[in-house]
Amino acid sequence: MASLTILDLSWNNIDGGVPPELGSLRELMFLDLSHNKLTGPLPGSLSGLSITRLDLLSLILVRLPPLPSSFSSPALVCKRWHRIVRDPGFLCRLRAFHRALPVLGFFHNSPDFPNFVAIQGMSGISIAAAVRDLRMDVAGGMWWFVDCRHGRALLRSRDWADLLVWDPITSHRSFIEVPDQAREGAFDCNAAVLRPSGATGCSGDCRSSPFNVVLVFTSGSCAIACMYSSVTRAWGEFVSIPTPSLQCEVTEEPGALVGDELYWLLGESSILEFRLNDQRLTLVERPLEKFSVYKRNIRVVKSERGSGLGLAAVKNFSLHLWAREADHHDTAKWVLCREIELNTLLELPLTMPRVGSIPVWISGLGEDGNVVFLRTTVGMFIFWPKTMEFKMVTNNVLIKTVYPYANFYLPQGNLILEHGISQGYNLTSIWFRADLCATIPFYVLVD
Repeated sequence: MASLTILDLSWNNIDGGVPPELGSLRELMFLDLSHNKLTGPLPGSLSGLSITRLDLLSLILVRLPPLPSSFSSPALVCKRWHRIVRDPGFLCRLRAFHRALPVLGFFHNSPDFPNFVAIQGMSGISIAAAVRDLRMDVAGGMWWFVDCRHGRALLRSRDWADLLVWDPITSHRSFIEVPDQAREGAFDCNAAVLRPSGATGCSGDCRSSPFNVVLVFTSGSCAIACMYSSVTRAWGEFVSIPTPSLQCEVTEEPGALVGDELYWLLGESSILEFRLNDQRLTLVERPLEKFSVYKRNIRVVKSERGSGLGLAAVKNFSLHLWAREADHHDTAKWVLCREIELNTLLELPLTMPRVGSIPVWISGLGEDGNVVFLRTTVGMFIFWPKTMEFKMVTNNVLIKTVYPYANFYLPQGNLILEHGISQGYNLTSIWFRADLCATIPFYVLVD
């Protein structure tokens, strides 16, 4: 083994990290680890090898920024690179490495038909066309967006009689009939779609995983919930909890998934919690003395301090980020973590709008709480609180609620070719530098 010069371990379904023992093969000249499920950085023991050709394409490509534009260029290099990018298992490796899905754009409901506004360019071509085809079979019927999570979108009929779980990438649709109890006795409804805890869906296709739908509504003086499973194709039992008053309603804005709990705003002083593990409802207090100043310009979100519950709210031109944390007596309290002045950051007009209107409105939040969509008097912005970056995505000032869609999008063949030609790429000679990836200090040459 010590005199080995060529080692081809490609297509062996190897997972985990690159074995550091490879560094002991001092005569090694050729190493191919492509088409495996390797993750993590390269071991330092490889730096002493005199490898003239190192094929770690999968390791390199998976480290690119998880945006559509990152994979359209490599897919044009050659057939081999194209096969790697189009391999269904590549999506699973992207998900495992990057964890957080990139936000491709957002859906919103309009009077005529649902719409999609793209943020990442190419992804909007097919998704925007697909969303316009969402029509109900009944005359004049249309679907309304309710939620987006884990690569799927959830839509409802106008009367909440039916639900549609839709994959915008594959166009796969699952139709669900809402239980009679929810249709007949509900004052208001909301719902969420999610992947069950522990379900990876990576047996060939990350999008083949099962899903759950949680339906919540109020009736009389109770909040009620039940969960649908795509595995059993049936709804579970209804669970309920008394509400603080008859006027408590579940807000129409999307809920937030924090750990194994789903949360929705309930009335003016509560948050409704649905525990996925035991399918039980509880109430979380939202004190009026702290939060009444925001009126309805407030959303439930995962706290940026960790995995706990948080709130994002806007007062005039200031974005406030709250977290529910335990004090030294182990009592849960709401803590104001950050105040971000938006007028100077987004260069918004300082003049207040007409009486009764709101200068900055929280229109939506990313499913991981990492992005905020803000409607202003000049248009809609996407804002990343962690990096303080922002971008105007549309000058439409009439959109109230958006449903951000996050997923890994790999352009299809024709779209890749059209994008490459439009960008002026020389399709016969493209060099890709592996040293653009900080953890891989090599060049990769393609014959």
